[in-house]
Amino acid sequence: MKMDDKIVLKAENLEKTFGAGKRAVKAVDGVSFTVREKEIFALLGPNGAGKTTTVKMLLNLVSPDKGSIQIFGKDMPKAQKEVMKEVGTLLEGSRNLYWHMTVRENVYYFANLRGKSAKEVKDDMEMWAERLRLQDKLEEEVGKLSRGMQQKAAIICALATKPKLLILDELLLGLDIITRFEVEKLVKELKEISTLIISSHDLRFIEKVSDRILIINKGKVVAEGTASELRHKISYAKYRFTLRKNEESQYLEELKSIRGVEISFYEGNIDTDILELTFERPELIYDVFDIFRKFSVIPVEIDNLGEPFEEIFKSFVEGGENK
Repeated sequence: MKMDDKIVLKAENLEKTFGAGKRAVKAVDGVSFTVREKEIFALLGPNGAGKTTTVKMLLNLVSPDKGSIQIFGKDMPKAQKEVMKEVGTLLEGSRNLYWHMTVRENVYYFANLRGKSAKEVKDDMEMWAERLRLQDKLEEEVGKLSRGMQQKAAIICALATKPKLLILDELLLGLDIITRFEVEKLVKELKEISTLIISSHDLRFIEKVSDRILIINKGKVVAEGTASELRHKISYAKYRFTLRKNEESQYLEELKSIRGVEISFYEGNIDTDILELTFERPELIYDVFDIFRKFSVIPVEIDNLGEPFEEIFKSFVEGGENK
């Protein structure tokens, strides 16, 4: 099977079941996706959705029961040794480093496993350590560092070899607020030199940095697309209209007759009322303005509320795409 030059990773119909008989749990059930060169591809899902199992199958840490994986156009796990030289990894819930070794020793050790010498990675290690404010801890044993510093050290190990593909599971785990913002900026920069697959429970982070998002729930893919595309699948737009008081309430009845528009009405202050409208299709806003003109309803302020990404995510996980 030949792979397009622009596709870095291709997973087809991955399945994985743990246990047997009545205790069998299908962790991944027919998951397929592709990741293109120089994009940030995000895996989202609630706890137990199958994200980490999927990531481990990509790295051949867990063998799929069914399905196939190609990385850089090469079949896995047959080409694992060759492929993994160009892959940087960070795994959630795992000891990514050896605790009795220093940060520097860990970086050199994992670089060596990928066929690179200490001399080849030294400059990049020190550069990333400075970026993550860990330059003073390179000679410290990892086991003596805080959880956040251990996470930073693991990130440095993943980046120091200049991998063509980065697979980062729960990247923000243990990081303080300031470092989270720094990592957010870093991820966007890494797109220029690498392809990234990331997972995180931080939906704001995923929405801001990712090019495409795959949402998994109960082992199945429930949605895929850009953050904007996923928003549009749930609702196209949501606006809050602050309206000058209007004694004629008939306009509300006519608004309710428009199919594809959800209405919430609130009394504002003495002079205004609040109207929140959610549109399934963008062109419906023209019907709303026609009714406003008909009844001399005057908007004094219009706010684009959009839809919080947390709500978009919740809608898909609860089956929103199929409602």
